[in-house]
Formats: sequence, C-alpha cells, structure tokens
Amino acid sequence: MPKPTTPVSAEKAILDKPEDFDAFWNNTLSTLNNYTAEHEKTLQEKRGGIQNYTIDVNSWNNTGIRGYCLHWDDSQARPLLIFTHGYNGKCDVQWQWAEMGFNVFGFDTRGFGRSVIPIHKDGWILTGIESPENSILRGAICDYIRATEIAREITQACTSRTLYYGYSFGGAMALMAESLNQSADMVAVGVPSLGWMAGRRKLVKLGSGDEINRYIRQHKEQEENIMHTLSYFDTANFAPAIKKPTLIGIGLKDIVVPAETVQVICTHLHCPHMIRKFPYSHSNQPEEKLWQNFDKEWQEMALTGLLPQN
Repeated sequence: MPKPTTPVSAEKAILDKPEDFDAFWNNTLSTLNNYTAEHEKTLQEKRGGIQNYTIDVNSWNNTGIRGYCLHWDDSQARPLLIFTHGYNGKCDVQWQWAEMGFNVFGFDTRGFGRSVIPIHKDGWILTGIESPENSILRGAICDYIRATEIAREITQACTSRTLYYGYSFGGAMALMAESLNQSADMVAVGVPSLGWMAGRRKLVKLGSGDEINRYIRQHKEQEENIMHTLSYFDTANFAPAIKKPTLIGIGLKDIVVPAETVQVICTHLHCPHMIRKFPYSHSNQPEEKLWQNFDKEWQEMALTGLLPQN
C-alpha cells in the first residue's frame, strides 16, 4: 500500500516551469500563424433572430476542428462567449445562452467530438506525450486561439466584450489561451484542470490524471520525460500572465480535479479575480446543483462587464 501523502498548501507547492517555457510558446504562436486561418460556415438552423452555423476551422498543423456559432441576425453589440468542453466531451449547442443575449462560439478540441483525429489508445492526453513539440495539448491550446480568431471574424463589429468560459478541461484551455493571446476581456472557469502536475499525480483518482498515472506505472522508464513534457502544459505556469478579470470556481471534494490543484492556479493569478468554492465537483452529489449559482455569476459578468463581488 502506498504511504499517505501529507497535504501541501497552495503557497508551498513547487512548480516545474521549464527554462524555455516562454520561448517554446512564442515559437508555437509564431508557427500557428503559418497555418492559414481558413474556415467554412454552414447555416444549420434559425430560431427567431438567432442563426446556428456549423464552423469548420483550419488549426495547428493544418488539423481541422469543428464547432458552431450561434449568431444574432442584427447589428446590436452583444457579448461573445467562446468555450470548449470537458475531457472526453463535446460542445452542446447552447441555445439558452444565445437567448440571454449572447453570441456563442463553441468548438470541439482536436481528438474530441466532431473534431476527429487519431489519439493514443490509452488516453487522449498521452497522444504525442514523448515531447512538448508533439503533444496533443500543444495543438489543443492553439485550437482555442484559432477559434477566437474565427469567432471574432464572424461576429465582427457585433461584439461588446469577449468572455472565455470553460469547465474542467475546458477551463484549463481557456486559461492557457488567454495567458498566451490576451484576447478575452474576461475569463470564467470552473475547476480548471491540469494545474500543479507534480501534486496532481498524487491526488487524482479519475480522468486524464489517472490515464497518466496508469501509463507511467506500465512505462516507469518514461516517467521523467513524460513529466517534463507535461510541465509545458501546467495551467499554473500560465496563470501569472493572465491580466483580465477572472472568475474561478473550486470544488472542495473532487477526485478528477482535486481542489489543491485549482488552489495552486489561483495562488499564481495576479489579475483581478474572484474565487467561488463549492462542496463538490465531478460528482453525483446533490450539492452539484449549487454550481448553478456560478453559472448565473459568469453570465451576469458577461452581460455587465463587471467581476462579481463578495
């Protein structure tokens, strides 16, 4: 039996940030510009003044990703919501958000949902794990950045402000993308994953962290290299560069995205931010419904442009 680990406070958590972290991402963004931002827009449905388009986008390494845009058919400036899904998920068409007065751009990150590409047999996150250059996470973050470019092109002058939203994996993608491209006016994320990679390994029970742990147990000789690759995609390493107001939610009991890993991300945020804590996340507990309050707060935040207060 493994020995129990002593909890480490967020303030004392040690991050593994590669010396060439900034150079790696500067090179990535420069290379992304070499892949043309082409897209195809296909009208699927109209409801009242809202049009639903399927969007096919060319992203990193000329990989196609697919999403949708709910766009009001008028010239009124509205908040633009950009989001992607949780791990192993896909984006549902969020008509209710559009009906609240938003333009909405949702997309399926490469290897998930509508954006089909080959992935590692033992888990999405292990695809290209041999190096940061080949990691699927590199392309995934570029997908979010490219989605922003296309969403803004489609909505053009009809955007009052842009909000990045995501939950779990989608939250991590939102934070990393904003850290790199500084394109959102506000960010709202619930239990963002992939924070504090070293501590995360000891705390997770399910999800992408469990996929990593199981693979390392089978390939112990690759552990150091795998953890080095993952350090380029540790959400906490991106947090200090975020400048815009950020709302972040923590589930105090969570076996997929442990609270400690989100708290480490929060500790490294230097932007104006507000933290909301809930009893559970990634569970079947009845208290999960309390996250509806978080949804109401970020939606109001998008409409008003103001970070919630205590």
